[in-house]
Amino acid sequence: MIRRILFSCLLIARLAAHAPAADVSLTVHPDRVVNRVDEMVYGHFLEHIYHSCNGGLWGELVWDRSFEGGGAGAAWTLQDGCVAQEGAAADVRLLFGDPQWTDYEFTVEARKTGGEEGFLILVRALNAKEFYWANFGGWGNAGHALERGIKGQSRWNAVTRRHDGQIETARWYRVRARCEGPRVQFWLDDELVIDWTDDGRGPVRGRTGVGTWATQTQFRNFQVTSLDGKVLHEGLPSLPKHKAGVAPAWRPFGNAKVAVSTDNSLNGAQCRHIESAGEGGGLVQQPLSIRAGEVYRGSIWARGDAAGGLAVRLVADDKVLHEQALAAPSAEWQEFAVELKPTASSDHAELQIGVRGPGRIWLDQVSLMPESWRRAGGYRPDLLQAIAELQPPIIRWPGGCFASPYRWKDGIGPQHQRGPHPKNMWDDKEVNSFGTDEFIAMCRRVGSEPLIVINIGTPQWNRDVPDNDFLQEALDWIEYCNGPAESKWGRVRAANGHPEPYHVKYWEIDNETWHQGAETYAEWVNRFAPAIRKADPSIKLAACGSAGYGDGGNGLAWNRVLIERCADQVDYLSIHHYENPDRYAEGPRAYEQFFRKTADLIAASKNPALKIYVSEWNAQSTDWRTGLYCGGLLNAFERCGDALEIGGPALFLRHVSASAWDNAFVNFDHRTWFAAPNYVVMKLWREHYAPQRIALEGRTDPLNAVATKSEDGKTVYVKAVNPSDEAVQVEVKLASGIPGKATLQLIAPGDLAARNTLATRDAIQPQPAAVRQDGPALRFTLPPISCGVVEIRVE
Repeated sequence: MIRRILFSCLLIARLAAHAPAADVSLTVHPDRVVNRVDEMVYGHFLEHIYHSCNGGLWGELVWDRSFEGGGAGAAWTLQDGCVAQEGAAADVRLLFGDPQWTDYEFTVEARKTGGEEGFLILVRALNAKEFYWANFGGWGNAGHALERGIKGQSRWNAVTRRHDGQIETARWYRVRARCEGPRVQFWLDDELVIDWTDDGRGPVRGRTGVGTWATQTQFRNFQVTSLDGKVLHEGLPSLPKHKAGVAPAWRPFGNAKVAVSTDNSLNGAQCRHIESAGEGGGLVQQPLSIRAGEVYRGSIWARGDAAGGLAVRLVADDKVLHEQALAAPSAEWQEFAVELKPTASSDHAELQIGVRGPGRIWLDQVSLMPESWRRAGGYRPDLLQAIAELQPPIIRWPGGCFASPYRWKDGIGPQHQRGPHPKNMWDDKEVNSFGTDEFIAMCRRVGSEPLIVINIGTPQWNRDVPDNDFLQEALDWIEYCNGPAESKWGRVRAANGHPEPYHVKYWEIDNETWHQGAETYAEWVNRFAPAIRKADPSIKLAACGSAGYGDGGNGLAWNRVLIERCADQVDYLSIHHYENPDRYAEGPRAYEQFFRKTADLIAASKNPALKIYVSEWNAQSTDWRTGLYCGGLLNAFERCGDALEIGGPALFLRHVSASAWDNAFVNFDHRTWFAAPNYVVMKLWREHYAPQRIALEGRTDPLNAVATKSEDGKTVYVKAVNPSDEAVQVEVKLASGIPGKATLQLIAPGDLAARNTLATRDAIQPQPAAVRQDGPALRFTLPPISCGVVEIRVE
């Protein structure tokens, strides 16, 4: 880290001593206000994705607390002669065998234990991109097909038509695969369901394997034989090593047998069954970060027959740090309070829950939280502080597509009574520990306005509940948040400890509804919006706008339909765009032009006061490219302040075990976190926010620059991004007033691949740099691929 900082300082000094290749001369006009800039352009978006809330911001240490199949992204274990995968991630693979295998038969038995789909059987898996897999119960458990990945193709594709069929839960299936020359065949329970002769583009050799997609599955009786009958592999394959500090997951320990159970669970669909013949054992979750001197309180729910009672303990390096004996359970579900006081600190501790002696029990709803966190509202302190330091004026929640099937009533009331989210999504089966009350309380703690996205019942996400009145459900949610304590749902809120209304002002009518078609979605808006406004006239509403910034499809054409048909029903058009990080220079300018085109449509509509809300934006990386893009786009937001009022990037928080979407602002494991470059830049820009954009005269190229001033006019800010490969010497003059003290905060890592990590958390951060005053002019240097903010006191 020190070397990086010294390199940046030496680079700045060297560039200051030599004439750079390009010069930019700018004149700032503090007396010419071009437009207002609403601070809400610095808003954020908290989605339940990759353990941002449960497993992250919410201070519950236990992942998958109610055993619904979430928790770790991938969790391979050996259980009673089976290989089990109990995580909730998509695209989880376990490969084994010789990469040189060509023609062979692979047989295995598979049993789905939970989740959304079925299982994957892989053959000729040469690497992560070249393979065949039979997807049994894919596409939402709608059918079976062969998918193929080939060299030079960014993603695999189905090569056979889909054979209708489902994979049932808790049933063993016999699977046989045969590879012979270009022909690949798969049988399911002796029925040939896939028969494909390759066109010569697919892999001709490779390993075998099994996998899952947002589903939990067990596999047994593995065998691979050559076509002449020689046994190439028999028995359970080796499992990948569990990496401490990545993703907590439940695993069995001791001699007890552990199984998923759907028999009379406390809530949700599943619980865990533990059976001990006498030597004890049970479930363990690792890793947990614990500290000596802290008190950890929680509870477990159990039922069954175990005369010796239960034990809960914290263990690290095979040493018991504290153990608590619990009484014998009864036949009915019973809550057992847990209080643990570890004698030592550890970043890789285990939580063990087991049977003392012989017995059989069922477990559900395991909870553990540091008492100091509970007293502070229940949030993980370092992640809450990370949010607070960005000073978000508004936070959107709970999604994203997570919002589209979300049932808000499952996320209120006592924790152990809360139901799980209907879908396995984003490496998790969300157990809703973090619901409406926790979200709004968090917003109040960090000084943000809450914005809630409602589920309007789109068929894509709610096909299992076709008869539900989603409009009434939305109105109930509004009453829960804003109604008096005497109202039906206000009484429920009061009973949950919040008698005073929350006064949630901002609401959005679902998320990314493009699959409905613009005309159909506009009809939904015209049905929901009047009812919502009647329920609470103070509410401000957003409707889903475009994806990307093209002129057709989900771009300007979508926006045109929404603006023409329902502009007068809403206050904001909520648009999304995720940029290729290689377009860190031109991407912000292109999107800014799209803002202007959309603003022109709004100006000619029946509601010219409608504002643009960029509710999801980002470049898809966590290297320095995303920092440059962030600075450029925030400058575009400020330049478009006359038409654009709110912003909110994604992702906000992301556990580092996530299987995809490496673009988050806050990246964490169970111990600590680091800020991605987009966080570093947005924090710097937010700290130098001013509400008035002022005229900036002169040729700015190659810079992306904007000038603003404080409400009292005493401070001027120039925010500039240099995305070019050349250093730029910048001269800034004030058209009125005299420049007083001027400072420059510069972010210049010198490498597009530069990034922060859990190990090097401060590799990218702002550094003070020189501003030279020459009479009325200020001069400074922006190194290649850098950005910075100049603060000027006006005298």
